Amino acid sequence: MAGIVTGPAALAAQTSSGFGEIRVLGNTYSSAPGNSLLRHNIPHLSVIVDGQALTADFKGFFESAGGLKRWGFPTSEVHVEESGTLTQYFQRGVVDFHRRPDLGNAYVLERRLAWDFFGGGVGGSADLGVEPGTTNNNSGEIHGPWGHKVSNFSVGGYPAKFLDFFNELGGVAAFGYPKTEARVDTNTSDSVYIAAATPGFVRQYFQAAVMEYHPLDAAEPVKLRLLGDDLRNQKYPGGSWQQVVPFNASTTPLVTGSVFVPQVVEATTTATTTTTTATTTTASASASTLPSTTAELVVVGTSAGGLAMYDGARWTSFGPSNSGLSTNVVRAVVVDKDGLIWAGTDSGVYSVTRAGAVTGYSKASTNNGLGSNDVRALAGRQSGSVLWVGHADQGVSRFDSSAVTSDAGSGWDRFRPDNSSLPSSMVRDLYMVTESPESLWFTTANGVARYDRVDGAWTLHNTVNSGIVSNDVTAVAIDATGAFWFGTATAGVSYTKSRAVWTTYTTVEGLGSNNVRDILVAADGVVWIATEGGVTRYVNGVFSNSTVASAGLPSNSARALAEDKQGNLWVATDGGVARFDGATWKAFTTNDGLASNLTTALAIAPAIS
Repeated sequence: MAGIVTGPAALAAQTSSGFGEIRVLGNTYSSAPGNSLLRHNIPHLSVIVDGQALTADFKGFFESAGGLKRWGFPTSEVHVEESGTLTQYFQRGVVDFHRRPDLGNAYVLERRLAWDFFGGGVGGSADLGVEPGTTNNNSGEIHGPWGHKVSNFSVGGYPAKFLDFFNELGGVAAFGYPKTEARVDTNTSDSVYIAAATPGFVRQYFQAAVMEYHPLDAAEPVKLRLLGDDLRNQKYPGGSWQQVVPFNASTTPLVTGSVFVPQVVEATTTATTTTTTATTTTASASASTLPSTTAELVVVGTSAGGLAMYDGARWTSFGPSNSGLSTNVVRAVVVDKDGLIWAGTDSGVYSVTRAGAVTGYSKASTNNGLGSNDVRALAGRQSGSVLWVGHADQGVSRFDSSAVTSDAGSGWDRFRPDNSSLPSSMVRDLYMVTESPESLWFTTANGVARYDRVDGAWTLHNTVNSGIVSNDVTAVAIDATGAFWFGTATAGVSYTKSRAVWTTYTTVEGLGSNNVRDILVAADGVVWIATEGGVTRYVNGVFSNSTVASAGLPSNSARALAEDKQGNLWVATDGGVARFDGATWKAFTTNDGLASNLTTALAIAPAIS
């Protein structure tokens, strides 16, 4: 396999990390808009091994092998998982500086063969083979020992443009050799496929990547699966990676010439399992029950402590150790008309009853189930039976419990750019306008869309056909006058009442940050905006911002908003939860019993009389 050979053979480990002194020769500090966890260094390092200075140029490799388009943002610092190896995780892959026995134990900086950990027999995964019986008769380039071709056309003739993408972003050095042709995924037992991805897409599998063709996305039709995140989640299951120091966001860029001491961590590898039908499991909490079966509850999702609930007196936590939840990563919460608490996680959707019973809905590999285990948004079931589920890269799933029969997975529908007018599979948030009939907004990475179930009509707003300031839309709300507020990831807020006249508000007008995470119109008409730089209040044409310094918030990085029956505003932040009673702010953290300070989502469970 191609790699960058940077040192001599047979080099012995010298320290617990396997290396002597390491110094920084150069560095790129990477910061993803809208995600405070994705702030990491991509360094160029000098590494002393057995008295010799070798080069581990993660920065140079990243830049020469496709950059951000190929790898996504780094999700970790350079660290040590195995003595004698430096490793860095990115969203779409993993890069290792390690010895290669087949090259005389020379040190090489190269991409990890990430796909092989899911379908190549590595790390306990099933070996799905290389589909030797499939041939692509279109023009292209043959790479590797299996005779597969990288072409701009799929086996069926779709103009997938995989060859252009492959060559633009580093070729074999970035992707490894192809293990299949470009063809439509069928998810049949005699084919290579991702158990957690929707069939029907044109995909091509490489040793270190999976390419996917999205014909309705004219700007970026070729997309890469987030295999780096997949591998991170496999090695550090249940969200445990968030407790591993190298994955914590770095706020300090590395300084050229400084000594670099990599963190030494131990990865827990679990065998990969596959799911072929939508599955539902029910379990009762083994230790925790809800703090109250009747009182109003503040329900909080966290990224490291599962669900947390507050009854006005104490916090109660639900996680893998004491409930039917299989993960501590909860990114969305909603409470339905029956008092059921729904939690969107990195392992599917769960419902929690007032008695503490947990039911889980996991990813299916057919068209009749949840589209992805990676759930980012929830809406619905306030008056009807339909729950809407937004995914990070698989569009939206719709679950109608009234349509469930004895057939596994029934009651499910999916919306993606290839089968609907949803503008992107990367869904940021869902906003229910009316539920009977269903009408709701989807905010996505490529604009915002309204869907009306009565006539099946879609209304799209983007920078081409409207005055919205950015296509990366993160939040939407409608105020008492009927005006729309659209939050964006990098450009502030767009406001419109007539759809003909649009106004943009940014930090210039008083927003805490142009990175908007949530918008709430309170019962008194005040518009609240959660941003990366605090909680912004809009009333009578004036913006004012509350922060750690000005109001005692637990963190300026606000994630979600909710209002309880008493009119209190609740804010989820990266440092805990805050409550505003109209006059003063109060912070709740782990010191008060909160499960984790990394809070992500909020909902109010009304009191039951």
